[in-house]
Amino acid sequence: MEKGYPRKVALKGGAQVVLRPLEGGDEEALHRFFSGLPPEATEFLRDDVRDRQTIARWVQERDPSRIWVLLALDEARAIVGNASLHVGRGWRRHVGEVRVVVSPALQRHRLASALVHELVNQASVRSLKKLEAQILDVQEGAHRVFERFGFREEARLRGHALDLHNKPHDLLVLTSTVDDLWKKMEDLIEDLDFVPAH
Repeated sequence: MEKGYPRKVALKGGAQVVLRPLEGGDEEALHRFFSGLPPEATEFLRDDVRDRQTIARWVQERDPSRIWVLLALDEARAIVGNASLHVGRGWRRHVGEVRVVVSPALQRHRLASALVHELVNQASVRSLKKLEAQILDVQEGAHRVFERFGFREEARLRGHALDLHNKPHDLLVLTSTVDDLWKKMEDLIEDLDFVPAH
């Protein structure tokens, strides 16, 4: 297990989760998590997360140096959140892409803030300077969440994405510097308590 993990987080409202990186053997739990989400939470994601083979490939081919994946588990050890940092290469080696999916039951408990906090920390460890999030034009909720974290729309690529029903959408590229995100995180995590898990 990576240094500093697992880590217990007391969320806003008193719920507790354990954060830890993705491990071998997480396929079934990850599939249950994505399969249990409402359709509107998954239909605009980049991959078909309800497909077992997609999930199995993520776990079997995991490479934390390229894609670092963090899971949030509830007290029953069920996955309730998934976040990933995708590290750029070549002329994008200073940029990371963040993706976050949280169970609807914990969306107002600052779990997304806790996950983004960990992604920003990883970005700092890896000396990344800038983070981006790519979402579709119809993902208004995700847009609001990333704006709250300090991301701003930097580009809109019209008709650049197809959803799982082959309908075209604008792709929005939201960005922020790692330094600016750290400043914003200080306000967003004030209701959270991070402690080592035993």
